[in-house]
Amino acid sequence: MAFVDLEDFLGRARLRLDPVEGEERLSEGGDIEFLDADGIANIRRAAVLVPIIPRPAGPVTLLTHRPQTMKTHAGQVAFPGGKVDPVDADEIEAALREAQEEVGVDPDNVDLIARGAPYITGTGFRIVPVVGVLPADFVPQPDPVEVDSVFETPLSFLMKAANHQRQQTRWKGQLRHYYEMPYEGHRIWGVTAGIIRGLYERLYEAGEEAA
Repeated sequence: MAFVDLEDFLGRARLRLDPVEGEERLSEGGDIEFLDADGIANIRRAAVLVPIIPRPAGPVTLLTHRPQTMKTHAGQVAFPGGKVDPVDADEIEAALREAQEEVGVDPDNVDLIARGAPYITGTGFRIVPVVGVLPADFVPQPDPVEVDSVFETPLSFLMKAANHQRQQTRWKGQLRHYYEMPYEGHRIWGVTAGIIRGLYERLYEAGEEAA
């Protein structure tokens, strides 16, 4: 598998994504067409941390499996994150708080890089992905109530279009296209895969990605 240079990836993120502070510039994506007028009027703010860890073998992204008991997206692969609560100043703070609660990330040890394009889900959430770098020796401490398990996926795998399988299904009476990125028995798909694909499309052009 080709190696993704972390500094190159972070440089692209700083240049091509939204800055950590300031107004959003990137257009929303996702599944807003599956929401009716009432759903659009009641979209809830949410955020996820896209945690990059510079491991010796190459940079990886930390992902979780949501418990089957969750009300939405039960059992799916997800980034640490959740709804923006009243205690949160913004999506950045929400992403850091949720990452701390779910997998033990210390907010003070996260090097915040950029914000990706908001992703609107068919379940009515507007998710802002926050890219941040964790310490190289980070050891996750998953909360058993909020996280079923955690795993790491090489950034080089996620940032390669050949690993993005485009699928389709019928949902809410409509044909829905989505991405799926199977990795070592883990099914990365749906919203999480959509966020990853959105980051890839913003950061890389033809011939620029990992070979």
